[in-house]
Amino acid sequence: GLLGRIRRSFHHTRENDSEAIQYHYDVSDDFYAQWLDPAMVYSCAYFEHGDETLAQAQEKKIDHILRKIRLQPGQRLLDIGCGWGALVLRAADQFGARCVGITLSQNQFDLATERVREAGLRDRIEIRLQDYRDVSDGPFDRITSVGMFEHVGLDHLTDYFGRVRSLLEPDGWAMNHGITSTDAYDGETRHGGGNFIQRYVFPRGELPHIGTVLRTLQEGDLEAIDVENLRRHYQRTTQLWSEAFEARAAVLRRLVDEKRWRIWRIYLAGCAWAFEHDEVALFQVLCRPAGRSAQEQPWNRRWMYA
Repeated sequence: GLLGRIRRSFHHTRENDSEAIQYHYDVSDDFYAQWLDPAMVYSCAYFEHGDETLAQAQEKKIDHILRKIRLQPGQRLLDIGCGWGALVLRAADQFGARCVGITLSQNQFDLATERVREAGLRDRIEIRLQDYRDVSDGPFDRITSVGMFEHVGLDHLTDYFGRVRSLLEPDGWAMNHGITSTDAYDGETRHGGGNFIQRYVFPRGELPHIGTVLRTLQEGDLEAIDVENLRRHYQRTTQLWSEAFEARAAVLRRLVDEKRWRIWRIYLAGCAWAFEHDEVALFQVLCRPAGRSAQEQPWNRRWMYA
């Protein structure tokens, strides 16, 4: 109802969003390192055959995204919600891009900054502790947002996509990669679980339906060029995370208290179940500024899989 929508709007202030991000991501780097891949990519991986290791699939996911946005050497890339820096590190090292990665997590900022220094890429990568609404040095040739827009809030999606558009070059490309609800009205999944995640795992996280994503993207003056459903890929990813979490239980229980360990155990196993049974989905939406010539669009999708 109206009260709920007002409450959602109020919750997504800069201060509240920063607190929510830090609650989830600043548990400890050691905690995440136990069950993520070595690059610590905390988002849906991409499998070509399903038998890849998590590390292989995460690298393929990053390459899949960077190919989709047609990243070229020397281009400026903004990564909104850069995590521990895996995407910008690969974009700079393998694609020759000049990158800015932003995060609201102090832990992620610290480790990503250290990784950039260790890789000798400080001349091509800048990591910032910054809200996407405060980025002022656009435009960028390419923008990526991977596993971040779930924190934006349903009532702020149009403004979010509008901000992406304002930071993008007129001939730029952007990628939004995020979890979506399978409820057509952006509501709870059929078997629940959302309240548990809201309370214990992702405070103020909200999942839109893909229809809402496409509508608000258009309202933000962007055109969707390609939409890909990676639900099967996230099922496999969360399954591997859950298995690694179980295998490292003894270490994890020393790193966090019993309550948090149990919450995360339920959360990871529950996510694998939810993706398996179409309770939630994961979509990559490739987009460009609206109003561009049709002649600028590729004839087919083969260029994504070079």
